[in-house]
Amino acid sequence: MLSKLLYLGPTDTIGSGGKGSITLKVPAFLFVCSLVFGLACGSGGDNDSSRVTRIPQDAGAIRGLDFAGLPAAKTLLDQLGSGAVDEQAVLYADLTGDRREEAIVPVSSQGTLGNIAYLVFRLDSGKPHVVLTRTVDKSSASGLQMTTEDGVLLETRGVYGPEDPFCCPSQLRETTFRWDGSRLQVESEDLVQQPPRAKN
Repeated sequence: MLSKLLYLGPTDTIGSGGKGSITLKVPAFLFVCSLVFGLACGSGGDNDSSRVTRIPQDAGAIRGLDFAGLPAAKTLLDQLGSGAVDEQAVLYADLTGDRREEAIVPVSSQGTLGNIAYLVFRLDSGKPHVVLTRTVDKSSASGLQMTTEDGVLLETRGVYGPEDPFCCPSQLRETTFRWDGSRLQVESEDLVQQPPRAKN
């Protein structure tokens, strides 16, 4: 029965003969061999290579920039009237999902306040463009702190409550940002209560 099912045309047969043996016609034998070989070897190749995450050659190109010398940074420093680009504290992360790093460039107060602003740069056709600018405001009780996790930018700043001493804001404002295709936009903003400070 099996030899009849596998027979694809008139030709010689291949078989061992004897009880319990199976006789295969030559075309069927070749078909079965090619099918088994294809299943064994065909799972690799192009399909697997298409799943490999390819990192662009210019993924880290933004690290070569002199951020303090960029016009956007100079303009921001002029507007602030103080501070300096802290190139040692620049953060790098892919915030846009294109597998290329963006640069989060802090502007330090050079004093106790910490970061008074920051810029986020991305490279577009090899040229740096600002996709986010943030500065402290009068409600801030501290400078800006920036972190990244899984391609998400989180900004944290202290916020005074009505009875807070100048040293110790009781709340933190946490702001996350999302990429809209051209700029980073605020995605969420939450006030988080800090644990009360121990009294001496």
